[in-house]
Amino acid sequence: VDSEKLADWTDDLTDIVLSIPLDGDITLNSQLLLQEQGFRLYPDFGRFCITSALQKSLAGTGQSISSDEYYMDNNYSSDPALFEVKQVLINIVIDST
Repeated sequence: VDSEKLADWTDDLTDIVLSIPLDGDITLNSQLLLQEQGFRLYPDFGRFCITSALQKSLAGTGQSISSDEYYMDNNYSSDPALFEVKQVLINIVIDST
């Protein structure tokens, strides 16, 4: 995070947005299989660990942490049938309340 964004966040002018790509996530195949079978509970340990660490380190500062997870394919193809999940992108927003 550059110093200008950090200064704006400190002055409560903007949020900090972090995008973290996880290549080779060990839980990726199990996540996909459980979601394809209709389960709503699936392991997303990378997102949980990163979000929890941020919440713990920012506890008592009035910051709220929200995160989303996206499945990504590193190879572009115009044919959606060729989409193959190879990466998990975790998007984290740190918002001062």
